[in-house]
Amino acid sequence: MTKVRGWSRPDARVAALSLWLGVATVVAHTLWVRDAGLPENPDPVPLGILLVAFALTEGFAVHIRVRRGGHAMSLSEIPMVLGLLSTDPTLLLAVRLLGGVIGLALLRGQRGVKLGFNMALLGVQTTATAAMLHALAGPHPGTGPAGWLYVLIVMLMSDVIAAVLVTAVIALHDDPTEWKRLPRALQGLPLVVVTTSIGLISALAMERDRRAIALLAIVSVIMYFAYRAYNRQSQGHQQVEELYAFTRALDGPLDTGGVARIVLEQARDQLRAERAELILPGPESTYVRLRMYGRHTLDTSVVDALPDTAWWQPARRGEPVLVARGGRVIGSIEDGIAVPVPLNDGATGVLLVADSLPDIPTFGEQHVRLFQALANHASLSLTKARLLDELRQEVAQKEHLALYDPLTGLPNRQRFQALTDELRAADTPAAVLLMDLDRFKDVNDALGHDVGDELLRQVGERLQTRIDGRGTVARFGGDEFAVLLPDIRTHEVAVAVGDDLAAAMEHPIAIGHLRLNARVSIGIVLAPEHGHDAKTLIQRADVAMYVAKTTRGGVRVYQPDDDRNSPRRLAMVADLREAIQRHDIVVVFQPKLETATGLVVGAEALARWHHPVHGFVPPDEFIPLAEHSGLIRPLTLHVLEVSLRRCASWRRMGHDLHVAVNLSPNSLQEADLPDIVDRLLGQAGVPASALTLEITESTIMADPTGALVTLDRLHALGVKLAIDDFGTGYSSLGRLRELPIHEMKIDRSFVQRIAVDHRDRAVVRSAVQLGHALDLMVVAEGVEDVHTLSHLRQEGCNLVQGYHISKPLPADDFAEWLAARVPMLGGA
Repeated sequence: MTKVRGWSRPDARVAALSLWLGVATVVAHTLWVRDAGLPENPDPVPLGILLVAFALTEGFAVHIRVRRGGHAMSLSEIPMVLGLLSTDPTLLLAVRLLGGVIGLALLRGQRGVKLGFNMALLGVQTTATAAMLHALAGPHPGTGPAGWLYVLIVMLMSDVIAAVLVTAVIALHDDPTEWKRLPRALQGLPLVVVTTSIGLISALAMERDRRAIALLAIVSVIMYFAYRAYNRQSQGHQQVEELYAFTRALDGPLDTGGVARIVLEQARDQLRAERAELILPGPESTYVRLRMYGRHTLDTSVVDALPDTAWWQPARRGEPVLVARGGRVIGSIEDGIAVPVPLNDGATGVLLVADSLPDIPTFGEQHVRLFQALANHASLSLTKARLLDELRQEVAQKEHLALYDPLTGLPNRQRFQALTDELRAADTPAAVLLMDLDRFKDVNDALGHDVGDELLRQVGERLQTRIDGRGTVARFGGDEFAVLLPDIRTHEVAVAVGDDLAAAMEHPIAIGHLRLNARVSIGIVLAPEHGHDAKTLIQRADVAMYVAKTTRGGVRVYQPDDDRNSPRRLAMVADLREAIQRHDIVVVFQPKLETATGLVVGAEALARWHHPVHGFVPPDEFIPLAEHSGLIRPLTLHVLEVSLRRCASWRRMGHDLHVAVNLSPNSLQEADLPDIVDRLLGQAGVPASALTLEITESTIMADPTGALVTLDRLHALGVKLAIDDFGTGYSSLGRLRELPIHEMKIDRSFVQRIAVDHRDRAVVRSAVQLGHALDLMVVAEGVEDVHTLSHLRQEGCNLVQGYHISKPLPADDFAEWLAARVPMLGGA
């Protein structure tokens, strides 16, 4: 930071104050002083003597330090008293201003706004003193006791005015807190009493003999040197006290920033400098530069390198540097001191001050010694502070690791529970959403843990972006995330948030050249409805999430019945494994009808499970159980094997039928699926064209790139591929066009009401037209009545299936039904 110069803002404020004081002096002198008249003194003090006296007393002043400010105490009261008692006020003002210019500019070397302010101050003092004396004693103050008292009063008031104005200018320019130190600035009032008394004695003596002025000069010189010596001794004691106060201020558990601020403040104040700077080694080969200037403004910056030619560089090598004013010019500074600051681990910092204040000529050796003493204390405190900073950072890191997930940076389960309990302690309603990524294990197994970790990071970022400060997103571990939403009171609002998050996860996530979809299952609970503490809420949200996953519901709000089913589900997994091993899973077949001919051209194979205790178990319950327990592969192979064997028997009976088998979402991730299908086709003796594999729209779009490899291999075998439940996913038509699909099945939710709902009819019409445009066979499922069949035939749907044609039938029943079947050309 360069030195503050010219008409920068602090100087501009001082200049404005000086101008205001000058105007006030002219106005006051015109109104109250100019016509006050001459004092009754037949033998006035010569103006030349007053001029010399004013110049000398202003030029050789004693400075009283008040922190960074300086109050100049002079013997100017002596010539001022002589002038008040013997000289016209206007002449007195002119002589004092001229003498002030000589003393301040020539003898003390003042320039700029500082000189301007001091001249304005002299004008105010002279005018105010003359005006107050005229008000108290009239135009002709006498030299009797009453006159002495009046002169003493006005001189004291003049010094008070000067102290107030000097304090004001320091506060404007540098330190607004300077007003607190005004009482110390008034410590020169006893000297004013002495000098005024000398002035009065001198006035009486000079009335009798002009040669008394020689005695006055001797007394004045002796007083000046005596007071200056006393002031130096006093300031020496004060300096020791300030150094002691400095060491006390550094005591305590301060961090590096707190120590640096104290060090820089004290360095500027005690060294009488415009600015101070502390340079410290930073992390990773950087440097921290802390600069203090102006109104105790602290500027901190981190730099990668330090200038090699800087004047303070020797201090980094342990050598103090002194640059005095008037010597060689170094950069933007006029003078400066830099000293080394040894730190822990052998590192060295630099403490420097630059641009001494006008109340000292320049920095000297005594300042270097004082600065080294400050630096020694600073060194110890900075070393301790840096160690404390390291300890605090280590503790903070451990606390962070204990409360936050290291992979995503999100709060972990412990932190989430604490936040939830805090909300409940405040009786704040809230919703907890617990979510799990579907098929995340497949990502780790197929693509590696690095891809899996990046997927988790991006999922966390996407959830935070979607929540957008409305709540807290956490990661519990694995592929499990949670969201805490305060002030959620209704199921509808919570479900809307859950649906929004689920939809956000449907958009592909780019990881390198891969594009993955992170579909989620979400369980929702509300407090206080579903629980009053974090543990209960999270446990019940987990139950709801599991139900959402097993039922493919996506989002589910907790219901009490869910908890009662949890033990049943655990037992059902074991029973399902045993049923698959014993081939107790029954495969039934639902016919597919060709609308143009009324002929049955195929059938869809469906799995059914009759539990020995619980009876019929719906597919919507046991299929998710199989998917999430690792049983879906043997179940799929069992259905596929039975279906191909039955298809072969139908074809031997003369029925040229195809069979459709559903594939689970995980099936396309299995690299050996095409080889297994090819083997089973060969074992059954069924041509590949007689097998249709149905895959849900969302299954294909979860990983279109990965799915395409498997689909292409199946297509090469001659197997037909169908999109099941078309219209319920988020597929891209462009992507569908690229996939080797033969058939498209319209979901039953659009089919069942086309006879009564024109909107569903429009959806089906558009789907049929789209399928035909893509050269696909279009199948409609869920045909429950003749009117629906009639509308589908009119719309050009190729194949239909549903209870109106036939319910799903066991293999033997299907064969009997097929033998007795006649074409349904009439739609009856």
